Amino acid sequence: MSFRLTNVLKKVTSKFYIGSRSFVTSSSSSTRSFKYKSLSSSYLYLALAVSTSTLLYTTSPTVLNDSKKSKRKIIVIEDDDDEEDEETEEEREERLEQERLERVKNKPSLSQIFNISDFEYVAKQILPYGTWGYYSTGSDDEFSLRENHYAFGRIFFRPRCLVDVKNTNTETEEIFGIKMDAPFYCTAFAGAPMAHPDAEKNLINACGNENIPYLIPFQLSFPFDEFMEGAKPNHQNFHQVHFYNEKQLAEGPAYLQKIEKQYPNIKAFFINVDLPCLGNREKDSKIRASLDDSVNEDLSVFASSKVSYLNITWDDIKVLKESTNLPIVLKGVLNKDDVLKAAEVGLGGCLISNHGGRQLDFAMPPIEILAQSRKLLRENGIPDKDFKLFIDGGIRRGSDIIKAICLGADAVGLGRPFLYSMATYGQPGVEKAIQILKNEMIADMKLLGVTKISDLNENYVDIESLKYKGISSSDHLYNYNYTNIPPPPFRR
Repeated sequence: MSFRLTNVLKKVTSKFYIGSRSFVTSSSSSTRSFKYKSLSSSYLYLALAVSTSTLLYTTSPTVLNDSKKSKRKIIVIEDDDDEEDEETEEEREERLEQERLERVKNKPSLSQIFNISDFEYVAKQILPYGTWGYYSTGSDDEFSLRENHYAFGRIFFRPRCLVDVKNTNTETEEIFGIKMDAPFYCTAFAGAPMAHPDAEKNLINACGNENIPYLIPFQLSFPFDEFMEGAKPNHQNFHQVHFYNEKQLAEGPAYLQKIEKQYPNIKAFFINVDLPCLGNREKDSKIRASLDDSVNEDLSVFASSKVSYLNITWDDIKVLKESTNLPIVLKGVLNKDDVLKAAEVGLGGCLISNHGGRQLDFAMPPIEILAQSRKLLRENGIPDKDFKLFIDGGIRRGSDIIKAICLGADAVGLGRPFLYSMATYGQPGVEKAIQILKNEMIADMKLLGVTKISDLNENYVDIESLKYKGISSSDHLYNYNYTNIPPPPFRR
């Protein structure tokens, strides 16, 4: 039996049934053909549903077996109607926004969130496209963005057995005078108001309730004094600082002194050193180019080609160091030799970071630089307690945090995970994200045969595969949430 189907309508998807089988055809051309032989049922039922056409239904006797004769028919269906009106750009945007709002209305309850990647999945579904593009983008081809996470998949554990792990906890020893309930913190990032109207207030309150530090960003959504008044009493934090121009840098020492004097719960300054210019955040740029100008105006507040930062030097850092009694941590270091130099000039530590893969693409994953840096510091006689190492980028599990601690980190920063948890569920979402990580750490430490953070060291990890970059594990949760860089769109 042979059938040929013709239709002048474009962009139509048809589903039809032969016996118990179903077939779907889809094409932008004017003609689609389907042939099927060897039918087991007595009749053929062919249904073609077209968006503006009537349902067509035909029957035809078919061959029951080779000994019976039957007339064979060729059915040709033509639609003479005018071509269907295509959806305008405005109609498409309105439809997509309505679909997004429907997803917001029907998002999973917080009780259905079981890991950090779940928050990211929900955020991807409910955030406006432009906002998601800004949050999720890396630079250039996003190799560093992906490698930040994939590198953790190349580190494996070496657990010990027959250890009494009944009393396991994640509390840290003091880091710049702060005792944390777990060795991680919420790192600084811009754009929080696009995720939630309470923005950074969600983050500092959640961190305060869970007793982990918040790296308070310089680019806050609220006046600094007002923001700090709402912080939980005795909640100790860090403060991130960057400089836009020479005037601000000249006023830098006075600014650090003011913060140190007025806010005793701020225990260290993290100075951005990876912003001589903005990285080429191509995915973000492409997504913005497809959006309405008004949307781009809102996004340009946080990242624009017009935004520039001052290119500071080691001499500037030395001046800032002399102006405050608080430790200064360099944020955005990507070379073990710079880590060593920072220790030699008397700084408090380094945050090894490639800015979440948003600055220099093909910058090494922070976890790999961490392993090299702590080893180099020890070789040069610098004790771990005298120089703190932090990393951020790519952390999605409690096991990732444990791996970093084993390789010499004092604490680990997370940005996007807390951003996505806030965007989806506000402060309760951030608190649950922190609790998920704590619980994962407790379970993994017990399985590893460790009862406290200070016992974690390089003997518990195998890093033989870490240096083999480009080998990505089959991390389905991460890969499912990853958004590809879109190609240039053709005109509609």
